Amino acid sequence: MPYTNIAATTAAVANRIVASADMKVGAYTIANASPAWQGGALITVTHAQVGGVTDTLGTITVVGTDLGGSTRTEVITPLDGTVVTGTVIFRKVASVTGAGWVINTGNDTITVGVAAGAYAAGSNGVLSSLVVNATAAATVVLSDAKGTIATLKASIAENAYEYDVEYVGFLKIATTSTNDVTAMHTGTLPVYATA
Repeated sequence: MPYTNIAATTAAVANRIVASADMKVGAYTIANASPAWQGGALITVTHAQVGGVTDTLGTITVVGTDLGGSTRTEVITPLDGTVVTGTVIFRKVASVTGAGWVINTGNDTITVGVAAGAYAAGSNGVLSSLVVNATAAATVVLSDAKGTIATLKASIAENAYEYDVEYVGFLKIATTSTNDVTAMHTGTLPVYATA
C-alpha cells in the first residue's frame, strides 16, 4: 500500500514558489518547485500594490505535475491586495507565467506560494492507518473533501492508529509543527483527458 511521510510543518508559505517579484507578462523565476513537505499543495498568489494605483492584474498560469505524475495547468486570477488560492493539487511546479498585466503608476508585486496542509492523495481512496513516529506540541488533522476525518492531539504517543476509512476527493494532513507521521493510504488515480 502507498504511504506518505510528513516530517515537517505544513503551514502556508506565501513565497515558496516565487519570491516577491515585480508583476510582468512572461515567466517568473521558480524559487522552489515543490512544498517543503512530502505530498502536494494548493498554490497561492499574493498581490501587493505599489505606487498608489493598482495595476491591471491579468492572470497567472501555473504548470506542473500532480501527485499521480500527470501534467496539470491552472490559471489563477490575482485579486487586489489579497491572497487567492487555487484548486489544483500540485506536487511540483515547472513554470509560473504572467499574462495580461499592465503597469499603472509602479510595478505591483506578486508572490506565489503554497497553502497550508499536505495533500497525501488527490482522489478518492482508503486511509488504512496513521503511524506516529514523533510528535511535537501541535495537533495533526486528517481531512478530505467532506471535512475532518480525525484530529490527533498534540504530543500524542508514538503508535499506529488504524482507520480503514474511505476518503473523498483528497487526503490532507495538516500540522503546524514538525510532527513526523506516515499515512498508509491508496494511491492517487491518474487524471484522464475527456473529450
